[in-house]
Amino acid sequence: MNKMNEQVFRVDQFGARVGTRLEGKAAREGLLEALLSLPEPGRLVVSLDGVEVLSGSFADELIALPYARLTTGEFGDRYMILRAPTLALAEDLSHKLDRRRLAMLCFTKTSWSVLGLLPPPMQETLDLVIERKEATAGDLAEALQIRHNTCLHRVGRLAELRLIRRQEVGLGGPYPTYRFFSIIKS
Repeated sequence: MNKMNEQVFRVDQFGARVGTRLEGKAAREGLLEALLSLPEPGRLVVSLDGVEVLSGSFADELIALPYARLTTGEFGDRYMILRAPTLALAEDLSHKLDRRRLAMLCFTKTSWSVLGLLPPPMQETLDLVIERKEATAGDLAEALQIRHNTCLHRVGRLAELRLIRRQEVGLGGPYPTYRFFSIIKS
């Protein structure tokens, strides 16, 4: 079961046109508090609803820097997703994530995209995990027609990027076995 606690963090509380690095740095404390207060496993939805302009500097300070810390495992079993009225509004954030070699899920109305850097083979694997909602590496390797070790590398990196959730389910020989879950709300 992949039940996750969810909380929404609204960026428009800082204004409809957020632009400076200093504003983003000041706002970051609130985002970090929201992230830390979220029970594990948790998904923080960073909402750009009501925001008209999001500069790259503000987005880097408010979203990309905490997201980079999130990918190190500092915040435990927690995840962040961006919700934006349009993908164009998140374009500067995508560039900031790309420079940090990160990727983040973004929702616009009914579709989702990846912001930042994600090579096509990783995107293919992510698409399949999201489509299936949960799977093992063996299931994914078979469906993608790739070697098991290759699949383990892909899902391991997707889990590190916090694009999917990895949960240990036992031992398969001397190594732990995992199930992988979509972090997108069903």
